[in-house]
Amino acid sequence: MPQVSLSTSTSFDNDLNALVEDQGTALTIRFDLDEPAPEGGLNVYVDSEVEQIINRLDLPGFTASPTVENIDPTSFVTNFDNSGFALTIVAGATFGTFTIDVFDNPEPDTFLPATFDGRVEAALSLRTQTEVDPADQNDITEVGDYTIDPNGAGSTVIFADEASQLTNTPTEPPVEPPTEPSPSDTLQVSLFTGPDYLIEDESTVSAHAFNVTNGIIPEGGLIVSVDAPNLSEFDLDSISVEGGEIAAVRNGGFDLRMTEYTTLVNLAITDDGETETGETASFSLAAGDGYEIVEDYSAGSFELVDTRADIPRGVVTEPNDVVAVATDTQITPENPSFFGSDSVYFGIGNRYLNEDGTYTYVDYNDDVDLYQVKLKAGDTIAVEVFEVEGNHDVNDTHGSIPGAAIFDTEGNRLIASGLFTPAAPDKLFGSGVGAFNEDGTVNESHTANYIEFTAPEDSVYYVGVSSYLSATEISYGTENQAYDINVPGSGGNKHEAYGNNEVAID
Repeated sequence: MPQVSLSTSTSFDNDLNALVEDQGTALTIRFDLDEPAPEGGLNVYVDSEVEQIINRLDLPGFTASPTVENIDPTSFVTNFDNSGFALTIVAGATFGTFTIDVFDNPEPDTFLPATFDGRVEAALSLRTQTEVDPADQNDITEVGDYTIDPNGAGSTVIFADEASQLTNTPTEPPVEPPTEPSPSDTLQVSLFTGPDYLIEDESTVSAHAFNVTNGIIPEGGLIVSVDAPNLSEFDLDSISVEGGEIAAVRNGGFDLRMTEYTTLVNLAITDDGETETGETASFSLAAGDGYEIVEDYSAGSFELVDTRADIPRGVVTEPNDVVAVATDTQITPENPSFFGSDSVYFGIGNRYLNEDGTYTYVDYNDDVDLYQVKLKAGDTIAVEVFEVEGNHDVNDTHGSIPGAAIFDTEGNRLIASGLFTPAAPDKLFGSGVGAFNEDGTVNESHTANYIEFTAPEDSVYYVGVSSYLSATEISYGTENQAYDINVPGSGGNKHEAYGNNEVAID
């Protein structure tokens, strides 16, 4: 049984083992074995404690043009939360290396601010099969038999947007009083909220993600002020904070002490017994000392309703990927059509509360949008999915193609369509053909996906919209990734497609 060690290096011109986005640096990961890899190769697993950190690497560039030695590039796969990866060292090799560029994402990032922005240190560590977390076992399978060299069990890599984020806080104060910092030197604070609707009889917990970039949080934390005129609508006794603490609660708002670059505030709506009629609760960053506000990401709002049935018809909210929270189309003979818009995308409110008080987030590569339809035997529905600007697949040119599927109440997939489905009656092109114009805009003569379905019996049916790989039970040469409408976050879209879609059901 071989013993494996792990080491890393970067192209950053400094003693730090750092990846800097605006410099386009690259990471090299090397595995050393004390004996040749066995027949069939050796599958090794590397993980960290930082969710989504692997998505700060240029995965599409690596897929298109891998730089490897003694490693099978097609074997590269990430785990459930993209905190780690597995790959195969080819048979007979005593070492293997691969080099991958850092991914220069826009800041602040709207997917997962906790990982994608600012300075993040990730300790990459070798793991064995017995150390694969239960949540990762569907993605990380057949880890090879090896032991880990205790002197080479892991390596820490620093991720940063720019080199200034790598500077340590001075240990001695300056001789001269510091000058007033220019805007470019001031900490930038942004706010992301979700979900869009809070339901009182479900005690929905709102998520508020505060993100700091462009510098180092001072010792003792950064006090950020928040205006919240409807704060009395929330259960302040149950508030929880990750990465900081509530410093003060005042009339119409609160002050948050941020000790981490991303601080998450969880705040449940109160069931006050009063009928909510179009009430909106808003939260917005307020001016304070030591920071500036990122205006494009400075506020969020929630619509308050008493029950899920009070959400207006045609409004689609997250999460909606399982039967219990599927969007009700309310199709009837009097209202035979439904039109809705949603995203196969990450949102801070797209999550489920676990029994232990933690949350499971539905990432953009696991998201599904589910719609409920009540039909009589012989009723026929037509489902058309439209692409709107923003569809993207970071690994594959087909990823902008959404898929559609219809399920019965038992979760059986009755009909599905993915690649190369025919055009809708009013369109010229089917899926996979003529999707975009030369300028990159969506071709309105193109059908993203279209299916027709006739109900065999009176029942409730579910229409699912996902990536094309998750929609069907056909693998298209990859691992079967069909989802389960009763299991949250089971989209299994390993090609990491995301984007905005509209759906029409008639």
